[in-house]
Amino acid sequence: MTRSGGELGKRVGVALIGIPVAVGLVFLGGYWLAGFVTLLAMAAAWEFAVMHRASGVPAAPPVAAGLAAAYVLLAANLSLETYLVSVTLVTLVVIASLAIVAAAEARPGALVMTSVFGALYTGATLGFALRLRAEGGTAPGLAGAAVLMLPVAITWLGDTVAYFVGKAIGRHELAPVISPKKTWEGAIAGFFATAGGALLYVALTRSLVPWTMSAGELLGLGAMVAVVGQAGDLVESRFKRECGVKDSSGLLPGHGGILDRLDAVFFVFPFAYAYIAVLGV
Repeated sequence: MTRSGGELGKRVGVALIGIPVAVGLVFLGGYWLAGFVTLLAMAAAWEFAVMHRASGVPAAPPVAAGLAAAYVLLAANLSLETYLVSVTLVTLVVIASLAIVAAAEARPGALVMTSVFGALYTGATLGFALRLRAEGGTAPGLAGAAVLMLPVAITWLGDTVAYFVGKAIGRHELAPVISPKKTWEGAIAGFFATAGGALLYVALTRSLVPWTMSAGELLGLGAMVAVVGQAGDLVESRFKRECGVKDSSGLLPGHGGILDRLDAVFFVFPFAYAYIAVLGV
């Protein structure tokens, strides 16, 4: 998407502040990272609910944000099995509470679906960032940070390559109804950049992490991240188009909202965690 020089300056300014803060918290891990991810999840869930409520769909932003926070905090403190059980129970309690308490004119069915789904879509998925960090160790350090940053870095790389290649030579629309500016040329370039980026990332961080995945497994991870990241991007674009908005909010100057910035990783984190949990780092 073409932006003015002013918009580009805002994007760069936010990135210069946000990226070092995020990387520092990833390095620290523990409750520092959990608190940061909780705030991101709450903001994203709030944006999701507000965006839909503004389009006429009932939603409860405080419920969505609070439930998203609960999902992340549960992920920070429980084993995977206990986490999944706890998420199920908490979700059912919230669904029952909203459905029973909400007035008929509030359209309880739509209220429940939008609010609870918004929390699952944001908080339950971002909770897997904490689980990924733990695959490299829970103490402050570069090993855990490097494991978590693997899917993040290659997602960013693929997205950047897809943008510039699509802008330069893109001719065939990938999803014209959802996101007309995305092209097959950009998507294919981003796919190969993401897959190859996994190999490059591991080669550059081998002194930090005792990686055991083979080259083929790393290419598989990169390919999977490319596909699910693109899906996450398109899903969020579909939600915005349905709500008739360009950005989920104006929270981040030049970037839109938290939902806009994290659209791909909502899908990437759970899939990357499952892949790495099975194969090991």
